[in-house]
Amino acid sequence: MYYIELLRLRRSFIIYGGILGSLFLLSMITTHWPGAIVNKGDSGTIPLSVLLSIVGFCAIIFATAIGTSLNRENDGVEMVWTKPIARERLAVMYIALDLAAIIVAFLVPLALAVLIFASFGLTKVIQPDDKWISVLILTFGIAFMWYGLLQGLTSWQSGRGGIVVAVSWAAAAVVLPLLMAATARSPGLHEVVMVLNLLNPLAYLSSSAHVQIGVATGAPTLIPHDVWARAAMTWGFGILGSLAAIVGWKRLEV
Repeated sequence: MYYIELLRLRRSFIIYGGILGSLFLLSMITTHWPGAIVNKGDSGTIPLSVLLSIVGFCAIIFATAIGTSLNRENDGVEMVWTKPIARERLAVMYIALDLAAIIVAFLVPLALAVLIFASFGLTKVIQPDDKWISVLILTFGIAFMWYGLLQGLTSWQSGRGGIVVAVSWAAAAVVLPLLMAATARSPGLHEVVMVLNLLNPLAYLSSSAHVQIGVATGAPTLIPHDVWARAAMTWGFGILGSLAAIVGWKRLEV
């Protein structure tokens, strides 16, 4: 009954795994080629939270790539809704499968990163720190938030899902950060931009560990600096977006 979504996820993983695998092989070849010189530095420690933030960004990208799964069903929704199952239950199962896929999309680059360190005998430099649990939950929250927002924006319409994904990246990575900086000295207008920036998943990544993206511009923001508060907000937006997607998909007219 969910075979079509499993096929889509398999195709997405083939592309995702191909890109990561190519980068992994390129890294291994260039660093282990006979005569290659690799500077291992002083072999200090690398906080686990930093590694999780970096590989977690791969999962965030993957989450946006599959964030229009309900929208993709709308072209043949007449056939989909003939299945002997409630529409909302079917939507919930699609979302559950996608979330499981996002977890796998996080584990794959994490495993490859560990293999790279292991190839140099440096796995011991990766040390758990006091932030790694909160950063892990926040990173998944950002991926789920973006996924939920995309589902909520696209589930009730046919087509144009890819355009929405592209626009969301442009808005999150370029438009909103620039507006935050440009309106910092414009009372009133800046408050409006701050409210809009609450829906910017990348803004919550700032200060999550040692990574600065999104609202790290020095401008006032409504997004708290506390990692746990950010995590709670991202998961909340993800749940709201997913619920909106389920309701919108259920009410879609054939």
